[in-house]
Amino acid sequence: MFLSIVFEKKTILYPSFDMWDLDTVDYGVNSHIYRELEQKDWDFLIAHYLGVDHCGHRYGPNHPEMERKLTELNGVIEDIVDKLDDNTILFVIGDHGMTETGNHGGDAEDEITSAFFMYSKQLLSSVQNHSTVVRQISIVPTMAAIFGVSVPFSNLGTIILDALPVMNNSYIQEWQFSLFYLWGNVQQMMNYIEDYAQTSPGTFSDSELKGLRAKYAILNSKLFAVDHTNLDDFAESAVNFLTNLRETCEKVWIQFDSFSMTRGLLFLFLSLFFVYMITDGIPSNRIPEIFMSSFLTCSYSVLFLATCVSIILYHFNFVDHLISTIFFSTGLVSQIMLVMLVIQNWELISLNWYDRSRREKILNLVCRLVLIFHLGGLFSNSFVVEESSVLLFLLATVILIGSLNVCQSEAKKKNIRIRWKLLMIAFGMLILVRISMYFWRCRDRLEQPWCYETYNTFTAKTETTKLQWIITVITLALFVTITKGWLRNCGNLNGYKFTVILLKYAPTVLVVCTSGYWVLSRLPIDGRNKSFRPWQANLLAWIVYGVSSVGILTMIIKPLCVYILPSNDASNDAESNAIPHLFHKVKRLFNEPNKEDIPVLCGLGTAYSAVFVAIGIYLTHLFALLHGDAAASSTVIMFLASAFVLIITSIIRLEKATTVEQLFDIPNMSLLVWVILAQYFFYGTGHQPSFPNIIWDAAFVGTTGVFKHNFIPGSLIIINTFCSQILMGFLMPLHLIVPFTISVMLPSITSKNVLEKENLRGEVLLYERNGLMLTVAFTTSCKYMICHAIRVFATMLAATIHCRHMMIWKIFAPKLIFESVGMFVTLATVNISYLVLLRVNSKIDEFVTSLNKRYK
Repeated sequence: MFLSIVFEKKTILYPSFDMWDLDTVDYGVNSHIYRELEQKDWDFLIAHYLGVDHCGHRYGPNHPEMERKLTELNGVIEDIVDKLDDNTILFVIGDHGMTETGNHGGDAEDEITSAFFMYSKQLLSSVQNHSTVVRQISIVPTMAAIFGVSVPFSNLGTIILDALPVMNNSYIQEWQFSLFYLWGNVQQMMNYIEDYAQTSPGTFSDSELKGLRAKYAILNSKLFAVDHTNLDDFAESAVNFLTNLRETCEKVWIQFDSFSMTRGLLFLFLSLFFVYMITDGIPSNRIPEIFMSSFLTCSYSVLFLATCVSIILYHFNFVDHLISTIFFSTGLVSQIMLVMLVIQNWELISLNWYDRSRREKILNLVCRLVLIFHLGGLFSNSFVVEESSVLLFLLATVILIGSLNVCQSEAKKKNIRIRWKLLMIAFGMLILVRISMYFWRCRDRLEQPWCYETYNTFTAKTETTKLQWIITVITLALFVTITKGWLRNCGNLNGYKFTVILLKYAPTVLVVCTSGYWVLSRLPIDGRNKSFRPWQANLLAWIVYGVSSVGILTMIIKPLCVYILPSNDASNDAESNAIPHLFHKVKRLFNEPNKEDIPVLCGLGTAYSAVFVAIGIYLTHLFALLHGDAAASSTVIMFLASAFVLIITSIIRLEKATTVEQLFDIPNMSLLVWVILAQYFFYGTGHQPSFPNIIWDAAFVGTTGVFKHNFIPGSLIIINTFCSQILMGFLMPLHLIVPFTISVMLPSITSKNVLEKENLRGEVLLYERNGLMLTVAFTTSCKYMICHAIRVFATMLAATIHCRHMMIWKIFAPKLIFESVGMFVTLATVNISYLVLLRVNSKIDEFVTSLNKRYK
């Protein structure tokens, strides 16, 4: 505020962003403040205690550590009061409040309300404020009056009259001193709004300015008639005027640019519409021709030309804002290029849609109805608040109907054992999804019937019980056992490659380090106790980060988990491991019937899916660490639910397919279910689309929070908050891959397996049709992104319609922000997953080429 006053002499700094450390800063302040109080060589002394804030972030307001810190602070205040002289005023100010979780930054009453305590041995002004609540900005003119300096030009606070000391001056009476600074406050704010109106014409309406000037003239006319008898009345009128002036500014600052809003909505809608027509309407075999043609070159050239024209217009002052003009011009020409592409292929689009509508009329109708009703709910503030319940219902319905559909096939009716096994798995999955309600986070103290007491223990930041910790660790251990068992049965854990060895043992190491980190995090920290320091727990967290990162990078750099069995061990292994994907004769794969020296391969039939499953395992362990022992189980449920949905939808597609090529046609309903899955587990992993519910603790998992930049803490928070979008976006290619995986790993589970005549070659069929596979993966990724972008468009439209709604800043605007960030996170992960698919396909091609040369 006044840098020359505050920092003229000295500043004593301590590391202040280590949320684990409750005492270092406080003890450091205590070691200096009493000595500084005695020296009397200062005018303004600031002591910033952080222990209570750190304790709130780590433990919440109801923890015994909070009682200890508050008791310490009470003792500090008592000691300072005893040492104050008659010419010193003590201000005890909280810069913010605290929610039940110990966080702040939102607009909840607990967050924006804090204490303001003032103590002076001198008498204070007897002019009373007519409110027991003051705004923090009112401290600015009050401090200025106490120091005898001018109020800052852009201040919008109102001076707190009863906080002013009584002047020991025979020439100036108490009421005159109060009147002097009160009127100075009025003049300062009136000058500010006049200057604001002059520099930004049109910001304030003429009627508003005229009304403020009239009220100011009335106050000015009363000024010279004020004395000690009517000062209170004049002060009340002046405070009302200042409040009215501040509210006028606040009202102006929430004006909306309707033209920009309409332009953004229009461009987004047209982009979604045309991209959907191209990706869904143009046949897959035509897409590569478009990319190989001059369309992309022409598009880039036109975009570059539009950018150059925008720069020229800005240079000659035809437009005022360069960036906005570039966005507008490039957006406009992009729509034109998309329209031209649609027109060129309109006949193909119309014929393809007509043929599909005849084959999938009912399914498309159901898909559209579900999408319309789901998006329509985003226009209701009640729906946004209770969206988790609606998504849970939709997800449970999909699981139930899909499972019943699979069990009603002819083969399942004959094979009662398989039918009941599927039903039991589906029932177990429904229970797990239902249990995920336990991890829902209560939203902003709103009344929600599902916000029961069980999970309030987590929102209140009480420590998890030993039983909860044990259940979480067991869940992670079972997750490792199940996933390793699947990969082992697929044959992808054979051999001694670094990728395979890491995949065998890294998940177990991750569980041990994660559970150890949680144990050490529960230990109390005393700044004077040197036996345990936070870095010891942080080391375990960084081992999890490092092993997960190395595992993911290894799967990308060397993705193949394929093992060539020596010829003399092939028969023995075939007897001991009856694995469907072991190819007894590679001759069938390469169509060389006369070759006898053929290797036996492990894992080639699941080479594509193994990479995505392995990276999904590493990501899930990372999510579990960031969510803590309270909610880590929800990330495991998310992974298992996504796997079950993939299996069910793949079985249904295998049942309906009559040719292999039909398996490359992914129904829009499957993509919609995947979007619902991603959206639900945003809530199912303990998140809400509101800023007070952001889990800021994720930024301090394995870190002290002391960084020169916010990249690492910000990344950890984004990974924690949007873990469902990350996982679902990365696993998108599995929609194309899993039917081939199921056909080779679970051949008896389908009644009509079109791939039986392909000799159980599984995902090798994808390699043989890699052109079609990559094209379908591209169009599927685009359509999945369109689904998320449609939600963003709906929330944009809802925020536009409700821009004057009382809940715009509490519900609709935060929902738009979270949906937008989630869409960009999804876009990034979907692009990465497609690049990983290209990488795997390239490595398989190299592997097959080397086999052909080796066994020529």
